[in-house]
Amino acid sequence: MAELLKLIGLFVRSVEQVIAGAPDENGLMQALREPREEFKKKIRQTAPDFRPLERPNNTNILGMPVLPEPRFLSSEEQESDWRHVDPTRAIFIEDVMKRANS
Repeated sequence: MAELLKLIGLFVRSVEQVIAGAPDENGLMQALREPREEFKKKIRQTAPDFRPLERPNNTNILGMPVLPEPRFLSSEEQESDWRHVDPTRAIFIEDVMKRANS
């Protein structure tokens, strides 16, 4: 019984060491950092590009003003890291109203 508890304790300490991270590139946390950032970026890119403005009369959506990034998000990732790349898919206020009324 004592031998089994010793082996379980050794296993638990080994797992804790791997999870806590090692100071080199072979640590679990270090290995997961880059895929985590890429995953986070891809998730943010799935958010709708909502613009609380009326759709411009002309078809030039590219020239439309962009709202400044809120200051309270300054500790978050930069908007340029996840900003939508296709402005033609922007959702304007009248699109929301049409959908709400249908």
